[in-house]
This record gives sequence, C-alpha cells and structure tokens, in this order.
Amino acid sequence: MIYCIVPARIGSKRLKKKNIFPVLGRPMILWTLNEALKSKYLDKQNIYISTESIEIEQVCAGFNIINRPESLSLDNIWTQDVVNHFIDSVNISDEDIIVILQPNSPEIQSEVIDECIEKLIHNNLWQVHTVDKDFINNGAIQVYLAKVRTHKGKVNYNGFVVTDWIDIHYEKDVKEVEKKITKKDKIK
Repeated sequence: MIYCIVPARIGSKRLKKKNIFPVLGRPMILWTLNEALKSKYLDKQNIYISTESIEIEQVCAGFNIINRPESLSLDNIWTQDVVNHFIDSVNISDEDIIVILQPNSPEIQSEVIDECIEKLIHNNLWQVHTVDKDFINNGAIQVYLAKVRTHKGKVNYNGFVVTDWIDIHYEKDVKEVEKKITKKDKIK
C-alpha cells in the first residue's frame, strides 16, 4: 500500500502560519494537496494531513486528518517523529510506501511525485528524495519504505530526483515562487 502524509503544523517562527499562508490567493498547503490528487498513486483515501491545528483542518476539509499532539508540533521536533506518529496511528506495515509531501513547497508537481514513487518501486530502493540542482535535499518530496524508520544501519538504497523548487520559509520566498508560477503559467 501507498500512504501519503502532509505534515502541517500551524506554528512557524519565520513566516506566521506558513502552511496556510496565501500563495497567489490560495492557502499554501492546497497547492501541494491539489498536485497530490493528480498523482496516479494518491487520492483522498490515502492522503493524510498531520496537524494540531483546527484552522489547518478547516482548510483541508475532506482529507484524512491525523490529530497530532501539541508535543509533536514544536519547533524542535523532527519530521520523522511526526511520520512515526502517523505510521503508528494508521497501522502501516514495514513494506508499505510512505510519501511525505511538504506543504511549504507549492511548486510540487504530480509528475514528480509519481516519478519518485516509480523510482523507488522499479529500482528496489528504500528511499527517494527530491534534491535541488546542487543535490541538496529540498525536503519537498520524500518517498520511502516504512521499514526505513526502524532500520538500525546505514541505508544505501537511495534514489534522487532533481527539481528547482523553492522551500518557502519567508515572505520573500512566497514572492519568488509566485513569480515562477505566474511565468510558468504564461509559458503554457
């Protein structure tokens, strides 16, 4: 089975309510969710939003909500802790595939979600991540076998997909993404 989690807490130090901050008039998380729904592998049945926020729940009405404890919504919490909570909440097996989509990456594209999933499946990999042009993990899309969370050794079965997406943390990032999206739409 394939499961998708979008970890979306309401708090953010750098950009207030970042995950629902408007990008071209639409809450940022909806850009990610709309692309997820275009994936060949994802739909409203297997997409989950992990949040502690009623406000985010309202924006994401119609999607599965995993109510995250406040203790997993602090600034110092790693995404893996949130994913572990999700895996335990949904009772996912080690061989299931987890797709993590960041809500602050509104440039995510369904084709790239599918490319990451297919790269994992067709190459017997354990994990696939999107990276930027310098091959630095941008965190936008992470796909992996659930067993990675409990594996004790170094995992070498990795794959990467290169993107040029901006991970939004500041209002200046929003403006840059809006320019890119508007320019891309004009090219079509």
